[in-house]
This record gives sequence, C-alpha cells and structure tokens, in this order.
Amino acid sequence: MFNKLKKLFGGKETGSLPQESASAQNETGPLTSNQVATQATDSHSAATEAKNEGDKLLMSGNFTQAEQRYRDAIVSNPRFGDAYINLSITLRLQKRFDDATICLEQAQQVSPTDAYVYYNLGVIRREQGMADAAVAQFQKALELDAGLLDASYDLSHTYLALGNAAAARDVAVKALVHHPQEAGLHIFVGNIDRQNGDDALALQAYGRAAEINPQLAEAQGNIAMILQRQGKHAAAEASYKKLIALEPGRYEAHYNLGIVLQALGRLDEAITSYLQALAIKPDAGAIYHNLGNAYRDAARPDEAEASFRQATTLESAARGWAYSGLGDVLRDKGQMQQALDAYRTAFATDPDYLDAHCSLLFNLCFGAYCSPEEYRKEIDTYHHKLAARRKPYTSWLPRPVASEPRLRVGLVSGDLRLHPVGYFLENVIPHIDKQAIELFAYASSKHQDALTDRLRPYFSQWMSIAGMNDEAAAALIHADALDVLLDLSGHTADNRLPLFACKPAPVQASWLGYFGSTGVPGMDYVLADRISIPENTAEYFTEKICYLPQTRLCFAPPVGGPAQVSPLPALNKGHLTFGSFQSAGKLNDFTLALWADVLKRLPQAKLRLQNRQLQSASFRQDMLGRFSKLGIAEQRLELHGPSSREAYLAAHAEVDMILDSFPYAGGTTTCEALWMGVPTLSLTGQTMASRQGASLLGYAGLADWVAKDSDEFVALAVAHASRLDELTVLRQGLREQVAASSLFDGPLFARGLESALRQMRSAYHDKL
Repeated sequence: MFNKLKKLFGGKETGSLPQESASAQNETGPLTSNQVATQATDSHSAATEAKNEGDKLLMSGNFTQAEQRYRDAIVSNPRFGDAYINLSITLRLQKRFDDATICLEQAQQVSPTDAYVYYNLGVIRREQGMADAAVAQFQKALELDAGLLDASYDLSHTYLALGNAAAARDVAVKALVHHPQEAGLHIFVGNIDRQNGDDALALQAYGRAAEINPQLAEAQGNIAMILQRQGKHAAAEASYKKLIALEPGRYEAHYNLGIVLQALGRLDEAITSYLQALAIKPDAGAIYHNLGNAYRDAARPDEAEASFRQATTLESAARGWAYSGLGDVLRDKGQMQQALDAYRTAFATDPDYLDAHCSLLFNLCFGAYCSPEEYRKEIDTYHHKLAARRKPYTSWLPRPVASEPRLRVGLVSGDLRLHPVGYFLENVIPHIDKQAIELFAYASSKHQDALTDRLRPYFSQWMSIAGMNDEAAAALIHADALDVLLDLSGHTADNRLPLFACKPAPVQASWLGYFGSTGVPGMDYVLADRISIPENTAEYFTEKICYLPQTRLCFAPPVGGPAQVSPLPALNKGHLTFGSFQSAGKLNDFTLALWADVLKRLPQAKLRLQNRQLQSASFRQDMLGRFSKLGIAEQRLELHGPSSREAYLAAHAEVDMILDSFPYAGGTTTCEALWMGVPTLSLTGQTMASRQGASLLGYAGLADWVAKDSDEFVALAVAHASRLDELTVLRQGLREQVAASSLFDGPLFARGLESALRQMRSAYHDKL
C-alpha cells in the first residue's frame, strides 16, 4: 500500500535551513554565530526524528499519530519537503484530498524540482476520478525524473483506464530503458500486447520477465495460456508444469494442464490433472465438466456420467455445458430419450448456450423420436432464437454477372482434417477449376493433420477463426467479398452457425457435414440430391434446396487401407457375419431390435460390432445386456474397440455385409465398406438422415440393398445371406463398380458443384 511513501530516513533536506533575522534575540541577548548553527542543527535533527517516526506510524496504519509527527517535523523545519510529501500521503489515505493537495502545494514551494511532489498530486487526482489531470501530473514527475518507476506504472495504468493502450505501452517501454530488469514492466507490456492480439510480442515480453525472475509465476502462466491458445500444446504443457512447480496450489494451472493433455490425447494424465484441480477446488463445475469429457473420450462412460451429474449441481455458469455433456454420455449409452431431455435442460438452464440447442437438433436425428414435422418445429424455435441475437449484413460488394467473374467461395468448417468431412472433400477440392472458382477456408478448429496439409494448397486463403467471436469472424469474411459461403458442419461439433446468421456473404448454403435443415436465418440453401431430399419433403427445411446433378457426396478412396478386396469370409467361416462400425450413439433401441430380428431369422449368423465406446468394459457389458433382452446370446456377438484407420479398413475382411442404423444412416462407414467390397443393407425413412444410405447406395448402383420398411429390411437380409455366390461376385467387383460411379468420381462431382455455385449466385443477382 505504501510503496509510494517517500522514505528518506537519512534526513535528506530538499531546501535550505530557515534563516533567523539579524535582530533575533534570546533572553540573554543577541545569539552568537555558533549558537545560531547549533540551534539550526538541533532543529534539523528534531525534524528528521519526527519525520522518521511518522514514517513508521504510517507504515503500521496509525494515520492519526503519523499525521501529528509529520506536522511536528514541519514545525521544526518548515522547509522539510519530504515531511510535506509524506503528510500528504497520510491525508490521502484518509480520503482528505483537499488537505493532501494543500500539503503538496506547500511542498512545491520548498521543493519545486522534486518529482515525488507531482507524482503524489497525480495519485490524488486519479483517486478523485480526474484522470486527465492525473496524467498531466505524472508526466511532469517523469519530466523531472525519467527513472521514477512509480510514476511510469501509474501513468501507464491511467492511460489504460482512459482507453489509450498505445500510450500506456509507450510509457512502459520508455521506463524499461531505465529499469531493464524490472520484470513487472515486461509483464505489463506483454499484457497490452496480448490484449491487442499480438501473441508474438506478448510471448517475447513474458519470456523476458521469466528470464529476469524464473520464480515469477505470472510470467509462466501467461506464456502457457498463449501457447495453449495457439494450439502449441507440448510447449504449453512445459510452461504449465513450471507454473505448478512454482505454485502447486493454483487449481487453474492443473485444470489448464488437463485441457492441454487432453488435446494431446494423453487422457489418463489429463484425468489426473483434473482430479488434482478438484482436490484444490472441489466446487468448480467447469472442472467436473472437462473431467467428464476426458472420461468420455477414454471410454469410461459411468465415470463420465457421474462427473457431468456432479457438475450440474455446482456453479450455474457451467451447468448448461454439464447438462449437454451428460446428454452426450447418455446417448452413447443408448439412453436416447434421457439424452434429449438433458439437452433441453441445458438450454433451459442457459438460454444463451446455443450449442446445447445444436446438440438437441443433431441428436434428434439419432433416435426414432422425431418426425419431420417435429424436427421442423424445433428448427423454427432455433431460427427465432438465433435471429434475435444476431444482426445481419444487408450489403455486399457487387459482383457483375455478365462478365462471369471468378467466383469467390468460402468454406467454414472445423473438420478440414482426418475426419469424414475431410475424407469427402479430398476427392472434390483438387478438381475445382481454379480459373472459375477461388476458394477461401475458414477453419473453426485448431486441429490440423496430414489431410489438412493436403487440402491447404487448393485454397487462396486459409484463415483460422477458432476462438474468434461470431461478429469478428463475420466481419473478416465480409471483408473478403465472397460470392458464396458454405457451411460444412451444420449442428455438429465446432460449428459456427451463429456466424452465418450475421450474413457475411450474399449467398450462404449448408453442405456435406450435416443431414437436415440448419434453421439458421440467412442460410439460403441446402445442397442435396433428389434421393436424400425428395421434392415433397422440402417443406421441412427453412432453406431452399439446391439440387446437385448426382449425389450430394463424393468420397475419396481411403488412404492406407488394403490394396485388394478380401474374399467373402463366410466361405471359410461356414456362417455369415454381419457388421457395423457405427458410433454408439446410432445404436438406439430401434436399430438393435431390427438387427436382432435379422439374427433370429438366421440362427447361425453372427454380428461384429466395432466402435470407440466398445473399448470400455462397462459399455461392452451394457451392449451384451441390451442384446440379451432381445433374445440374442453373447456367443453371437463379436465386440471390438477402436483401432487405427488402416486396421479398421482391414477389419472388413471379417464381414460379409453391413447392417445400417436407423434413423441416422451411415455415411463415411458406408462409403468405406463399399470400397472394401462390402455392401450395406439400409432402411430408408422420411428424413434426410434416414435417407443417406439410400442415396449412397442408389448412386453406387445398389438400389436393391435399400428397404422401405422393417419387414423388407429383414427379408432382404435373409435373401442376400442365402445367396453366397451372388455375394462373392458382388464383393469381387464392388470396388471397381463404385470407383466408376458418381459417388467416387471427383472430377464429375466438381463440375456439378461448380454449376450449383454459379446457379445460386445467379439467382441472387437476378433479384437485385
């Protein structure tokens, strides 16, 4: 509190001693010169002693007695400037600003060049709310003493309060010339640089502070946070560990280290860090939420559920997230109705948490609980909610149609990587005509990998909008003057749908990553084919349907899988093996019951299931229990956890045919199975998600593998299973068949996509 106290315990005076007049006399007559000097020295000594005692009293918080001793010092030596200054501090701390100002004005009279006088006047003006006047006084102090560190700090902070960060930084940088080893100044500069978005300069400043004082926890913490935000997880891990070594009781450090370790895929270590954070702060709902996600990623569903449920009982700020995470776990466990209830509770708890509504919409496509009419009703609710929260652009850079300029097309996605969206893009983007279309990528996730590197060269611009708020990202995209902006996520993870409600491009469309209406105001189109969205179902979309000439999806031949298709496994095993590689969320009660009916009709057949969740012993037991209730014995099931993509593709050698899920049909898994020579039996429905299998199989030339109802699904399964010769022939030629279809023909699909983009752009200009 008292670091600004001017402590001159050596009794340094800032003015000359008072001179007595020539006529001054004592009781015995005129003073001699020696007597005058002695009296002056005694006065000086008494003033210094009183001032030093006042300093001690002030430091102990005894303002009343401190004030009296400073006044005693001034009586003894009316030109004792330091006593005036420290008396002013005592008065200021008592909020007696007028009295404090008078003291400093008196100090000015005796010490007109003392920088501390003006500095303390600046402090008073700032505490009075007179920021501009404070700036003037601090500047005067620095003119008198450029190395006065307190004045530099206070002037910098006052500039920040006035909103002038550039001036604040300039003052701090100048102070570093005089105090290059002042670690706090480097941190101050780094904080301003970080707020200005210049992470490189901020890291440089924090790094210098850490060099000066390796024990400075604040420097290590700031370094770690920037590295984490930049996605440099390994480096962030090292900094967080240094911070924890300095301050092991800081729960935020353990928590953030857990986030970094989770991003690195080291789930057991992440869980340990979260538990350490909870040991320090057991009432932090956000920690339980992230712990739940780590348990879920580690396929420990029971522990994940317990963590999310605990989070729902704690701080309200995290409860929306917690209920949403709980919904994800319940979906994985096949408890779809309970999952939907959790999502609804999430956005009822936090109405501004739009991601929870996205999760509800996404998961309505998983279970057999939602008709197209019900989904449209829920979409309309989301539409109105989002429209009330975003202000759209209404004007864009005009683009002449007659001259057919090169279209500027942007793609917004968090999945430009080893992900189903990336797999489909990889066979399309390289074939786009660069002379006709210029591509811009806006990545909404920091995840990058080998597929990212393969896609990047085909884009004129690749920008990360991860961490950017919707308005800032929309402004960036709007400034790029696009013709068409494509959403590749829909209501899936890392989506930026609220950004589209800002309408940064004149034409906006959803494609590829979702299988229904987005409900986003400002989303003009959904790109689809006529099988996935028949014209008589278009009424269930808030967007117009732009039909592509062939399929809505085009898949890239898998990289790294077996070069040849394996023989039909039933020929060697003596029984048919059905398979599914779908995620657990798709394995709802309806789907399992449908598959059980097939197995009952074919008592020698087996079912091979493989997904991430099945690495969990409790989840495997749960799956066995669900089938047991349906009359299917454990011996007829083969359960496998996750593997590398190469091993996963090779596992198709164990499967004779795939059974599709309903109502959310397979997409990537269906295409990969076709490439591996394994056909999929699919059940079609009324929704885009339930018609995805019909679309893929139809364009691959396998329309006879699509059932219209449950009875036909079971009948087709039995029929195909009884014709092993036909299955053998189909398997041997299926890769060649699908490679020649529009489902895998990248150049053909690219021409159709280009045509659709021009069509949407022309329709917009026709309305101008």
